[in-house]
Amino acid sequence: MAGQPDSADRADDRAETELRRQLATLTYSQVRPATPADGIAAAAWWNLLARLGFRLPLVVVHDCGLLLSGGLGAARGVRRDGAALGTAGAPVLARYQALLHRIAGAEVIAELNASPLRDDSLAVILARLFGDVHLRWASPGGAAELPGSSPTYELDRDALARAHDPGWALGFLQRLVEHERAVLARLDQIEAGSLRLLGLFSAEGGAADLADLYRLVGTAGATDVVDFSLQLLPSLLETKRRPAAQRFSIDGYASVERRGNVDALLPGELAHDDDVFVQKALSDDLLYYGHERQNEASRRLHYLLVDASASMRGAREIFARGLALALAKKLSLQGGDVWLRFFDSRLHPRLDLGRAARRDLPRLLSFRSERGRNYARVFGDLAVEIGRLVRDEGRDVTLTFITHGACQIPLPTVETLAALAQLCGIFVLPSRPLDLDYLPRLHRVQVVTASSLARSADKRRRALQIIDEAASG
Repeated sequence: MAGQPDSADRADDRAETELRRQLATLTYSQVRPATPADGIAAAAWWNLLARLGFRLPLVVVHDCGLLLSGGLGAARGVRRDGAALGTAGAPVLARYQALLHRIAGAEVIAELNASPLRDDSLAVILARLFGDVHLRWASPGGAAELPGSSPTYELDRDALARAHDPGWALGFLQRLVEHERAVLARLDQIEAGSLRLLGLFSAEGGAADLADLYRLVGTAGATDVVDFSLQLLPSLLETKRRPAAQRFSIDGYASVERRGNVDALLPGELAHDDDVFVQKALSDDLLYYGHERQNEASRRLHYLLVDASASMRGAREIFARGLALALAKKLSLQGGDVWLRFFDSRLHPRLDLGRAARRDLPRLLSFRSERGRNYARVFGDLAVEIGRLVRDEGRDVTLTFITHGACQIPLPTVETLAALAQLCGIFVLPSRPLDLDYLPRLHRVQVVTASSLARSADKRRRALQIIDEAASG
């Protein structure tokens, strides 16, 4: 036990030393003027990058992070005075300065600057831009994280550079400018729409996992789903939660309770001595008249199932996932829980899009199935789960599944599910006339035809029609 404080002190010393060494590299910064607050922000981005396994020189994180975050005011920007670069590493720094100008002029930078970027989103963009260069560079060891608060941030950076030679960072800058075209190509591949879509969801349920977010930013296949979702969501964001109803008895009060407002206090409680009254108030022993309240219904559960089998690739996948995401947003705004699960030959892990949409959204957009399909097993397992939710938890369940026209489910299974929950089937682009024996057992059936997806406006209109009908039911 005696060695633990010493170990912690050594870790703090290593972190402080690494901070000084990293801040010394800011003498190479090509964004002027630099402030202590910029250094603190860059350290936060550096820590997030370190969790992904990338320990870059802080100068690169600082300069490119400010470009991505829109943190360049009118009074500052990327330097243009090549003579001010000095002599040590001047050729490398000149090329680095030119690279920053190209990054700043890229179209995607304007898109990213249109709305504030969260730190985790900014960090994964930096990881995507410089990850390959980092793998080609012999990264020196260092602390796991940089301190977020330290007097070192206020120190003069030239003095830090004299005490801690920043020349080690020139090796990375050399690699960086050698792979300039690859970096700029990576920048063009950044999908700003995915990050804009994330911004439409609250972070109350937790931020997205960094690894999931890293995969999302580099997933080209999610672009069409993101674009379709962004067409739908703005039309849904004005939905309001229905307020809980409360009514009052005409002839007075309905009960006597331990909690309430002062105006509902029983008159006899006011007869106590002051000391006794205070003691009863602190002990929650005072009695109040209770108003009559509407019985609270059980919290509704909206259960969304999205077919992820190979038959759902292409236009079906784009429509199904964009519709599911918009429908989840609409239903969560109305109140209740919203769960989403992909299925193929089995049910995949649950995504909680009602309470933790921002955390689970990257998984929804980047999910890929590598299995076949077994609908009898999937819906059989689902019937067992919903039966438990209804029986043991008293949940009121609405089940919506999005699939294609060949989704064969055993009729007894559908009958069991229909007895437990409201069933809605959405069939996207059936290849032939829909002829499934269980259709009469469903409470609602929606068919999305090829003509509905022929034009972008028609596709959006059909999706919003389905969402409105589902939300009104």
